This record gives sequence, C-alpha cells and structure tokens, in this order.
Amino acid sequence: MIRAALALALIPALGPAQVARFRVRETAGLRRFSFPARATIPANAASLQLLENGKPIPAQFTPVDGATDIDFNVSLGPWETREYRVDPGPPAPGSGIAIAQAGGAFTVHSSSLSIDVPENMLGLLGSVKASNLSYLRPGSQGLVLNYKDDVDFRAGGIGHWGARTKATILKRGPLVCALRFESTEGLRSERSVKSVVDLEFPRSKSWVEVRWKVEDPERWVSSLIADLNLLIEGPPTLVDFGASDTVYDALRPGATFAISAAPAEGSAPRWFVRLNGEPYASGSKRAEGWAHVMDRQRATAIAVAGFGEESSDRIEVSSDGHLLIRRDFAGGSSRAIHFWLHFVTMPVQVGAATSPQAMQSPLRIEWE
Repeated sequence: MIRAALALALIPALGPAQVARFRVRETAGLRRFSFPARATIPANAASLQLLENGKPIPAQFTPVDGATDIDFNVSLGPWETREYRVDPGPPAPGSGIAIAQAGGAFTVHSSSLSIDVPENMLGLLGSVKASNLSYLRPGSQGLVLNYKDDVDFRAGGIGHWGARTKATILKRGPLVCALRFESTEGLRSERSVKSVVDLEFPRSKSWVEVRWKVEDPERWVSSLIADLNLLIEGPPTLVDFGASDTVYDALRPGATFAISAAPAEGSAPRWFVRLNGEPYASGSKRAEGWAHVMDRQRATAIAVAGFGEESSDRIEVSSDGHLLIRRDFAGGSSRAIHFWLHFVTMPVQVGAATSPQAMQSPLRIEWE
C-alpha cells in the first residue's frame, strides 16, 4: 500500500482551485494491475475529488489520525509514471467493498471474498471464504508476543488489568476497509506493553495487510509471531519460498518447511531453507521473504516487509497448513512487523493477478 504525506507548506503554491498535485511512479520494474495506492494530505476530506489526466476517478477520502487518506487504484507498466491532482468537488463514485459488525465479529465483504475478523482480535482472522472455497481451519492462535524468557502471550481479548481490546473501524469502503485494534497486553510480573494492529482490505486485491506495532521501551518483548491454520485439502501441500531465488517442495504428511533470514554478518549466509529442520538450501544474497502455500484449488501468498533486514525472520509451513511468521528482535530495534496474506485460486500465477514482490515494493508518490 502506498502512503505519503504532503507538507502544509506546499499547498499555498498551488492554484486557487487545487488542493494537491502528485505523481505515482513504478520503481520495481513490475506491471501493476488496479494496484491499491494511497496518498495522505492534511486537508479536510469533505468535497474533494481525485483527477487523473484531468478526469475524476474513483477515490476514497477518509479522515485518519488528523489527516486525510486518499485511496485509489492505479494500473502502471514497469517504470511508468502517472500524474494526479486533488481538487475541490464531489468524489467520483466507487463500489466494491464494505464492512459490517454483528455477532462478535466484523465481516469484510467484496465481490470476490468474505473475511470475518473477531472483535477481540483473538485468532486474527476467523474465516476467509471465496465462492465455494474456504482458506482457514478453526483454532488459529493469531498474534502472539514472545516474552524475553521465551514465554508466549496471545495478543487480543482481555488484556492487562481486565482491559478489553478496543476495535475501531477506520475505513468502511467502497475501495478500502480498515480496522484498528488497540490493547494493553499483560506480560509477566505485572509488566505490560501497548499494542496497535491495523488491518487493511483493498477492494481490488483479495489480501489482508497487517501492520503490528508494540510500544516496548523496556524491550521485554523478544519476538512477534503470527500463527494461522491454513486450510489444505491435500496431499500434496505445495510450498515455494522467495529467497534470492525460488525454493520449493511438495510436503509429505508431517513435514515442515521453513525459510529464515538475518542481517548480513561478514561472509555468513543471509538465508536458510530447512526441511524437517535439516538444511535444504542457503544463500548469501538478501532473501525476498515470501511464500506460497498451495493445494490443488487454493493458494495463500505470504509476504513480509523487510524480511531479514534488521531482525531475524522466519516463515514456516507444515504439511497440514499450519503457518508461522516470526520476527525475533536484537537489542534496541523497534517491535513491529508488517506482512500480507493474499488468498487466491490455483494456478496461483492466474488467480493472484499480482506477485508478493509487488506487495513488498510500494509504488512511489512524488509531490509537486
């Protein structure tokens, strides 16, 4: 997702009928089809429209954290640039995604996908369904904090001193829905940390974007973990990993397959792939940090931002579909993780209509 802020000082230089001007630039050499994009301006969201080549296009204007997010979709070729303008006026209509709240859960609904998210965030996702396919098995742990003495604490539910997780709908569509979960998570010895989880659901893609940040000035938390039960109707369970090249395997029942990466340290390998804990592949270049978990009908694409760049990261998949995303922190680095879960049909090259590399490589917004 693209996000950029426009300094207030730039606005007076514009014409009297203009609020902002910017361009969107593709910098990764990838073709983007109806790709989610976002710009953020400090103006009031009321009565604004987004123009491309002088014509209004569908855009969603939402007040968030004291500014206005402009969500829209853009199709670009590799290295292409496109110009946009924000003007006063009614926004062009858009449609496609909405959110409802009932029965202890939020339901995000689009033409291609229905996702249930528990109000207390326990399990992270309750169900993911598309047409006649489901993507999750019951019983996911969801988000988990690992304390420095290697004790796990599940995030969400009723936290420290009985405080319940606060859930807020930030965006209701029609182009993007978003939820925010704020909690105080109890650890050992009456210690606690503040946790903020943002989930975003774009209309044009069948993914969930997860941003999790923990305020932990004392550095009590050593790891952040996402633990999900993907539904696999196998065998075989097919898994491929984005290392510095693609590494793949068809998992036999009971098998585990994992990619891990860490910051560069001399001439040591940057990443390892292990099958059932045994070495399978390794490399000295930076790992891309993504995976596909597939059976004959469905695929889940996983991508982690900054995989192995400033922390030790791992994606682990079991033959039964158990997925573990884990970030281990060293020293004083901030406690945060950003990842995507993209639910598509097989073959994945057709069903996804985008790639994990595209999710990890945001388009660039340049302000005029």
